[in-house]
Amino acid sequence: MTTFFDAWHFDGQSAVRRKVEIQTIGSQFFLLEQERRHGPFHFDELRFLEAKGDSKVYGLSGKDGWRLGIRGHVPTELAPLLPASKTYGGLIDRLGLGKASFVFAGISAAVVAVVLLSPQWLAPLIPSSVEAKLGNALVGDFGGRFCDTPKGKAALAKLTRSLDDHPEDLQVEVANIDMLNAVALPGGKVLLFQGLLSQAKSPDEVAGVLAHEIGHVRERHVMQGLLRQMGLAVVLGGFDGSGGSTLNSLLSTTYTRDSEREADDHSLKALKQANISPVGAADFFNRLASMDGSRDLKDRQARTMASYTSSHPLSDERRKLFENAVVKGSAYKPALTADEWQELKTMCAQDKDVKSGWGFDIE
Repeated sequence: MTTFFDAWHFDGQSAVRRKVEIQTIGSQFFLLEQERRHGPFHFDELRFLEAKGDSKVYGLSGKDGWRLGIRGHVPTELAPLLPASKTYGGLIDRLGLGKASFVFAGISAAVVAVVLLSPQWLAPLIPSSVEAKLGNALVGDFGGRFCDTPKGKAALAKLTRSLDDHPEDLQVEVANIDMLNAVALPGGKVLLFQGLLSQAKSPDEVAGVLAHEIGHVRERHVMQGLLRQMGLAVVLGGFDGSGGSTLNSLLSTTYTRDSEREADDHSLKALKQANISPVGAADFFNRLASMDGSRDLKDRQARTMASYTSSHPLSDERRKLFENAVVKGSAYKPALTADEWQELKTMCAQDKDVKSGWGFDIE
């Protein structure tokens, strides 16, 4: 049976829009234009392109620029032979926009969850030997900015031994950088910046900070942060030679608030085991609270909002945490003697060979 339908057509060879009739013969069709007949074409070669004005427009596989437009309502006899119209795409059109939105929202949530949570179970699977090589490749001697004097190193080693049962797994260094900070890096490396030592009022303050960074190492937060920041490819595939850029990214890595709280808990336990008073750490966070303004946040909602904008808990909250850990009447001992503390604080000033500043392109 042959049936004719009105349509318009571009042949892909010229810009002439032709008025044609569609002549269907089984699974094939011809396009009739006055005395000319184009075809045959196969319906299964058609693909829906768009709804344009009052027309539905179809293309033909392998024919660039070929167009067939059918105006108005598609006749009932022709509709089963044509490819289905698409509004958003195959899957969305089959499910409907509402259901598809829920499906894609669920997929998106799952992807986000994997990205956020995978470092927590991937990090323990990274061998310690790989992490150690990674740390050596990243840090090296920090561009000659590690301070080194015999008495200063001895004081630092004593402080580290008092806070950790396996200090041989750690490499704790003082970096000659005037910045109030300390960081934990892959391979058990912990850097105390000279700016921190300069600002600290007592070795007990430094002990609390050092124990916190050791907590990041022991809980494998360093690898979690690295995986989250830079991806598994960097850990397993090495570097492209841009060591300074890689280190820059690593030093800017932030941990989750849960990781920071775990590190604070580790610090409290280490201080307790070493019989070092938490008052020093509380004093340190009290000064930080005055600097970051968290001590002045009286409104509960404002404090909550502020805590969500930082990877760390509020400094004032951390002050309270360490203050509440103080056991009244305990015979705490200082983390270092006065002489040892002086040697540690002035180690960088005494080291005439140490370089100063970052030494890398770190922002």
